[in-house]
Amino acid sequence: MGTAEKLEERATEFRKVMKLPEGPEVETAMYDIAVAAPSEETVVQVASWNEVLSALHKASVDDQFIPPVVRVDDQLKPLAVVKEGDAVIYWDFRTDRAKPLTAAFLDVPYGGQNGGLSDVARKNMPANVKFITLTHYDDNFNASPNLLEAFNPGQPLEDTYAEVVGREGVDQLIVAESEKWRAVTWFKDGRRNLGYERVSEDGIIITEKHPSLPIETRIAMSRKVSAHVEAPQMRAAEITELLLEGVRKGVTDIFTNYANADMVGHATTDASWFDKTVEAITVLDESLGKLVPEALEKGYTVFITGDHGNAEEMFNPKNGRANPAHTSNKVPFIVLGQAEGESFTVDPEISIGQMGVCALQMRGLDAPASWDLSSALNGTVKPDKMRKIMRIILDGYGVRDDEYGNAMAHAAKKKGSPLHMDRWMNGEDGAVSARAEASGERCGYPEGVSGTTEFGHVLFDAGRDVPTDLVLINRAVEKNLFASNPAFKAAVEVAKNGGTIHCMGVLSDGLVHSSMKHIEAMLKTLKDSGAASSSIALHPIADGRDVPGDSSPKFFDWLENLTKEIGCGEIVSTFGRAWGKDRDNRWKRIEAAFRSLTEGTAFVHIQKV
Repeated sequence: MGTAEKLEERATEFRKVMKLPEGPEVETAMYDIAVAAPSEETVVQVASWNEVLSALHKASVDDQFIPPVVRVDDQLKPLAVVKEGDAVIYWDFRTDRAKPLTAAFLDVPYGGQNGGLSDVARKNMPANVKFITLTHYDDNFNASPNLLEAFNPGQPLEDTYAEVVGREGVDQLIVAESEKWRAVTWFKDGRRNLGYERVSEDGIIITEKHPSLPIETRIAMSRKVSAHVEAPQMRAAEITELLLEGVRKGVTDIFTNYANADMVGHATTDASWFDKTVEAITVLDESLGKLVPEALEKGYTVFITGDHGNAEEMFNPKNGRANPAHTSNKVPFIVLGQAEGESFTVDPEISIGQMGVCALQMRGLDAPASWDLSSALNGTVKPDKMRKIMRIILDGYGVRDDEYGNAMAHAAKKKGSPLHMDRWMNGEDGAVSARAEASGERCGYPEGVSGTTEFGHVLFDAGRDVPTDLVLINRAVEKNLFASNPAFKAAVEVAKNGGTIHCMGVLSDGLVHSSMKHIEAMLKTLKDSGAASSSIALHPIADGRDVPGDSSPKFFDWLENLTKEIGCGEIVSTFGRAWGKDRDNRWKRIEAAFRSLTEGTAFVHIQKV
């Protein structure tokens, strides 16, 4: 058995693995170090969970990359693994990153899944586990008899912009990299699987088509690196070339997402890595400088906006530390390429949800009855159903005048001239623009809560006001609906019959994936409904992206204090969100997290002393 020094040595070893160059080797190495069975060599005695977390932070392993850690008893047996007949409650309300582990436990693939668990992991898959999701994660999961949804507040949206114009014969191209695949399909399509059919795959580009509408998606597989700071260029070049192909073919409607500002910004959990985010913005600027002029030359009207802020505010102004989280700053909203005879401006009070309405206005098509938002284009617009329109989403690209921690401002200084986005926001090249709201109540979030990629993409094509699941489940807490929820009652019955209730999800106050208010309401409901404290095992997932990368200790303290106050459960394992919540089909990471939950394998095992 080892001491804290041994833990630090292991953490340093893992950090070296994360620095391996791009390629499948890094995924294999990460997996191999994370799936050790409990033994004298893997066990470390610690005084608290915070000792474990702090040792990892000291080795520059931030919260999102914390490899699986499992607590064991004196006999080296994991305190609680998911076994046959148990219940699992996944307390996250956001769906995309919750799908992989849900698919693993239910043995049902989700829409867009590539890969899955190995035979090694499947050999120990527990049977007959009641799997309870806080909300509706994927249509495919309904095929499992073991699925229970505590809430399904966000009903799928029909008559999205893509459907409305598609039914009118408008051909469409959707381009993104795989990190944002679900955003530009499932979320943009109104939180529905529309049955896209695979046409081709060449190892980097996946092409799919809608089964009945003239919509083609082209997805560039994201680079195989441990974190996107290792390759800030991501797939911007490939996306730009795919878009230029579409422009040269004259595709009528083009939609794309550039992920650099968001994904590299999230990975900049150390202030010393800020230059990586600046590099990501430089890549975006070069991509736009190549794409937009040719699109305008070919007669396109080009919309450019963001889904939320991030890279414009990378430092906490109070302490100078890295701030990798989304911001509530407004985002740019730019329109270039007015047609002859047009003269319009953008309403200064615009929200991102109005973009689809603006594009529909340009096409001269009637809005469906379900749409309740108005266009933000003021002036003369000449409608043309087959007008060529391109909508560019710069993920995580907010607007902020202060240069401190502002990757856009630093990229402009590095360039020695204004970025293209700055020029267009200032009206050059005939652009009209405004700063658009992407957060808070106008965009369906609670007041003051930052926007997200996923719900932002719901809004882009919805044409209507839509509340987030966070808002709707908050209302359920206020109405005390957790106490009467049938899914939670089913979990309590499992405990009363000798099983264990395993509760897992992101633990932070980021309000992007989960809510501490929901966790508290859930645990109180389980306790008040008769579940014994010993029957509840907690598996919090460290965040580090929507909150500072070393903030997990305070959230673990909060959860441990809450369990003592309620008399309900204890923490038995953890891993960072880059493992079990990977959404880019890195199945070795997902499997390592799954096996920690079902077998107790881990990067390190701890005994509390």
